[in-house]
Amino acid sequence: MKSVQWIFVPILVVASSLTLLYPNFAERELELAVRKEFKQLPEETRKELLTGFAERWKADYNPKGDWQIEPDPNIFPDQDYYLVKGRFITSAKINQLSQENQELILEPKNKLRPTWVEEYIFGGRPLAIRLGLDLQGGMRVVLKGDFDDYTSKLKDSYTKEIEELTRKKDDHSLSEKERKEAQDKLKEIESYFELTPSRKLAELEKAKLIIDNRLTNQNLTEPQVRIQKDQDSIEVSLPGVSNSSQILDIIRNTETVEYRLREPSDSNGNSRGIYHDAIELEEMKLMNDGRREETEIVRFQNIVKQKLGKDEQDRFLEAMEKKYNIPEKYKLYVKWSRANNPKASLLPREFVVLERAISLDGKDMRNARESYDQNRLSYYVSFSLTSQGAEKFFDITSKNVGRQLAIVWGDKVISDPVIRSPIAGGNAQIDGEFGQKEATDLANVISEGALPIPLNVLEMRFIGPTLGIESIEVGLKAVLLGFALVIIFMLIIYRLSGLVADIALLVNVIVLMALLSLMGFTLTLPGFAGIILTVGMAVDANVIIYERIKEELAAGKHVSAAVAQGFENAFWTIMDSNVTTLISGILMIKLGNGPIKGFAITLCWGIITSLFTSLFLSRMIMDLLVNKLGVRKLQIGFKKLESKNV
Repeated sequence: MKSVQWIFVPILVVASSLTLLYPNFAERELELAVRKEFKQLPEETRKELLTGFAERWKADYNPKGDWQIEPDPNIFPDQDYYLVKGRFITSAKINQLSQENQELILEPKNKLRPTWVEEYIFGGRPLAIRLGLDLQGGMRVVLKGDFDDYTSKLKDSYTKEIEELTRKKDDHSLSEKERKEAQDKLKEIESYFELTPSRKLAELEKAKLIIDNRLTNQNLTEPQVRIQKDQDSIEVSLPGVSNSSQILDIIRNTETVEYRLREPSDSNGNSRGIYHDAIELEEMKLMNDGRREETEIVRFQNIVKQKLGKDEQDRFLEAMEKKYNIPEKYKLYVKWSRANNPKASLLPREFVVLERAISLDGKDMRNARESYDQNRLSYYVSFSLTSQGAEKFFDITSKNVGRQLAIVWGDKVISDPVIRSPIAGGNAQIDGEFGQKEATDLANVISEGALPIPLNVLEMRFIGPTLGIESIEVGLKAVLLGFALVIIFMLIIYRLSGLVADIALLVNVIVLMALLSLMGFTLTLPGFAGIILTVGMAVDANVIIYERIKEELAAGKHVSAAVAQGFENAFWTIMDSNVTTLISGILMIKLGNGPIKGFAITLCWGIITSLFTSLFLSRMIMDLLVNKLGVRKLQIGFKKLESKNV
């Protein structure tokens, strides 16, 4: 092997690896954005918030004083941000800073400035190795898809079509061909309700994409969303999350926006529907008898106020449907309003009976935004319709002039305007006495899309940041201690050859970490274990090589011939042992998830880098020593072996 000619290869590899690792250890700059509205707060409130931020900065965020912040946390910055400088600024710390100071810090504008490597070589792409939940702290939640509820809602969306096709199928006045087409279409629709594993996976993929978008809009740094096919569930890992209940509500929110027609009035237009009138008549009797607390609307309000949950609300409404003999075609809802007071709470105020068939849903809407109505002193949401949605909306409003078209947000009727005339143009708005947050939430539901399936919490775990810091320290100590012990062992046993092995080992770890950084790998404690195992396996390859060299020297061969023969004889032994381990690792990556996958990734890449350093780098250095520098004595084990003139 012509080592001199190949010396540039390891030099280039090490230089490239150190360049990739630079962002992990360099001093970083974080722009911690501040809210412009902060200046509009009363002076007393501003002082209180800044004082609290300054106290938390010293006690919680920067207790060791390793980071610098400009200007001082007690002072509101002249620029649009505080500038934080320091090493190891993790996503968990950024999340913590943002979420615990929401009235001061503007989450979406936070920016971790790229280092020169990230800026000029990778176009701003972050290269720092990400840390997993077990190292940073945060929340891990597994959400299981409720496909029974999904099927029920899916059937609602096809109610009208099923009714029409069933009528055609049973209509003997139609031709046999038309009836057959209706029957075939009916079977096709019924097949939609059969959830095969591939169909479930497709719905989980849609839900995963929407959850990703929601978490991105919350500006959470490095959230991880994965599908667990075996459990029909989605796993969400959120490093550094402190307002976990709020984030969980955002993730699980399955509220949709739908248009449904109210039950029709009588032929004279004097009624709002026979079922609505029956409920209202019963309520009025109780009110006139002074038994207001016994009315069904007050009892429903109490369920809401006591926070007994959606299941209890659904049971109450189902019991009312049975009591008033409401047919399957209709469904009972509750209209929520503020009772003509913009500052009052949004509460259920009236029962309304709507058609079960959905006239228009979120798939037909897009580009929603909230706006303020100066006359009503409340917010509304305007949106545009897709081309298909615009056609459906025009068709509905053309055929149902004079009827009320209710807008249902989740399980709440928020508005039920009367259709005065056909509506064309593809633009519409929703008026519902909204506050700013409600209007923003509704606009987000329309823009992002609702989750296609309801999600129930299967498992939820919280990991404190203290545990994360301790885990990092323990993991680093384990790696460094293992590395140091291996280096010392190799130097004692193999002397100069051991030094070569130690150099190869150091390069191995550098190259491995650089690869993980380039991949955007999330490092966890099992990942640390994989790196430690890689260190042991890398040395094991060198030990096999040196023992083969020892055998060749003992047989009386020249040291250069012994080195060459030792590497050649050991090559296939090392390859066989590493390739079999690599196959196991690839299977763990393919079939495993979470910690198993993290361990397997570091193990597999560690095997590849070990093969490079032990079979290429070590041989090149040994060739240089014996062929260019004239080394004639090698100590392998406790016996010094000299070159023979054979």
